[in-house]
Amino acid sequence: MQYQHGGDVYSYSEQFPGTTPLDFSANINPRGIPARVRAAMHDAIDLCTQYPDPHCRALRKALGQRWQLDPKYFFCANGAAEIFYRLATCLKPSRALLTAPTFGEYEMALRPTGCDIDFFTLNASEQFRVTARILDQITDDLSLLILCNPNNPTGCTIDPQLLIQIIERCRAHQTWLILDECFGDFLLDAHAHEMRSWLDQYDRLIIVRAFTKMYAVPGVRLGWCMTKNLDLIAQLSTSGQPWNVSVIAQACGVAALTCTDWEEQTASEIAKSRQTLSSALSDCGFQVFPGEANYLLFYSDCYDLREQLMPHGVLIRSCANYRGLGQGYYRVAVKSDADNQILIQTISEVLTHGS
Repeated sequence: MQYQHGGDVYSYSEQFPGTTPLDFSANINPRGIPARVRAAMHDAIDLCTQYPDPHCRALRKALGQRWQLDPKYFFCANGAAEIFYRLATCLKPSRALLTAPTFGEYEMALRPTGCDIDFFTLNASEQFRVTARILDQITDDLSLLILCNPNNPTGCTIDPQLLIQIIERCRAHQTWLILDECFGDFLLDAHAHEMRSWLDQYDRLIIVRAFTKMYAVPGVRLGWCMTKNLDLIAQLSTSGQPWNVSVIAQACGVAALTCTDWEEQTASEIAKSRQTLSSALSDCGFQVFPGEANYLLFYSDCYDLREQLMPHGVLIRSCANYRGLGQGYYRVAVKSDADNQILIQTISEVLTHGS
């Protein structure tokens, strides 16, 4: 079974030919692509007559400078999703633990390996936050734990002190720990949630990130991970085809890493817009959960809200297919204030008059 994602404007266009939706189903930076990144990708077109560097040397060097690590500790891929599939192949876990709800590709990547998958249920009564109860599930027979911080689709972060306890617990039981920090750049206190410093202390810790969301380049496909486990880096490099990161994607990443103020400016703008959007969704009668990233999870007793909005040119993410959620849960990206206002106006119209 294929996992259904947000951002499927192609299916929308098949259903509503000749129209492009205002897409709230994909959590992409509303500021768009930075001018410097756009220019770098354009200039890289002339290099497309050559094969890309299979080792991503320039990109890994730039990542090393940004994160103050030797470039040899990085692996770059065709989006973060590719990394999860390669990791599943390389680690071959016998038993894994995931939260529910969380990003569905973790489970999809693990299923073909035949490993047993357990789930730590996140409760609405606890705002879908990871609690200290998870420590009891990290035992000697747990091969792998994957955590998304901030989590998708809830937008909740893990308390940094609890996360340190989780890392220490994993180290004590030699459990591999994958931290998905792909939305970490959108946090106002991003540095407080970064766990890079723990790479020195545990060589079974892997941190995964991507350029996709912050730099608004989901069509480019560029993700990466960092770990001090050089054996794993070597396995990742040989677990798939060698030219997995295109010339344009590598140029995109190098340029993005020079946009030093982009992340902080974006996080500040998103925080203000998120608060306004959250209040407006609450005023619509929805139960809005307190996310900290560039999207919001809410519950409505209108189970076909997504379908009702589509004819009006607005696309939101139904979370009915997320394990641990179900009908009535939706996720919306935080976009520009003008776009957010269109969303609220359209929702109000649908709730009042129907589709």
